[in-house]
Amino acid sequence: MGISADKPDTQMKFVEKFGLTFPMIPDTSKEIIDAYGAREVLGVTAKRRTFLIGPDGKIVRVWLNVKVEGHAKDVLSAIG
Repeated sequence: MGISADKPDTQMKFVEKFGLTFPMIPDTSKEIIDAYGAREVLGVTAKRRTFLIGPDGKIVRVWLNVKVEGHAKDVLSAIG
């Protein structure tokens, strides 16, 4: 799933533009972002990041400055 601080309509445009097939969760209040301590990683500038979260709810791996092209393959490889 994807989680973003963007508003739902902005997320929908992103999903449609890139043909994403997984759910996007809006976190405009940044409650989820804060729960994972990700705000300091995200910083002030909006940049795409990926957090791989394990079954125990802990962050396993972080990708910074993600480019959409080919990224899903990288994440799937990390999952094994």
